[in-house]
Amino acid sequence: MKYSLFVPKQAVGANLVYFDLWNPGNSFLVELESVVPVVSGAVAVTGVVGVDLILTRTSAVGTGGTAATVEGTDTTAMTFSGIDNSQPLSLLTLSARLTPSGGATAGAVLEWASVFTEETNAAAYNVQANMVGATPVIISPSSGIRVVQGAVASVGNIGFNVVVSLKPR
Repeated sequence: MKYSLFVPKQAVGANLVYFDLWNPGNSFLVELESVVPVVSGAVAVTGVVGVDLILTRTSAVGTGGTAATVEGTDTTAMTFSGIDNSQPLSLLTLSARLTPSGGATAGAVLEWASVFTEETNAAAYNVQANMVGATPVIISPSSGIRVVQGAVASVGNIGFNVVVSLKPR
């Protein structure tokens, strides 16, 4: 069972947790196949520095922020959608939050990417590299992942395209 997690664009910010994804301890292992940052060109920014994005494990579920929906139609809301629409997802199976304000406690650093958000630079619109390496990241029950911005501030908007697979344990 494979799912897309749409993470809408958000304004960048130093140390901002963009989103978290949590496996609440059910009968599935979650394989995180891809996390691809997308720089939005729908905002004018000039003379900025790049944004470092860090993928980490988490040891606690995110709180606050906005919970993800399932099969949502709002392009400003985070939502899970089945890649095969005959496999519905329950929010009891996975949990995710947009900009969690608490929880999503930092764990081991897994990967990182650096993106440039200035709209006048054509490189900002190149397809960004997948933040997950060649092998999927396994998210065991009662664990998760998050993407957090580094400590350097910048301007612009970034969203993410995430793909996960659920595997019975």
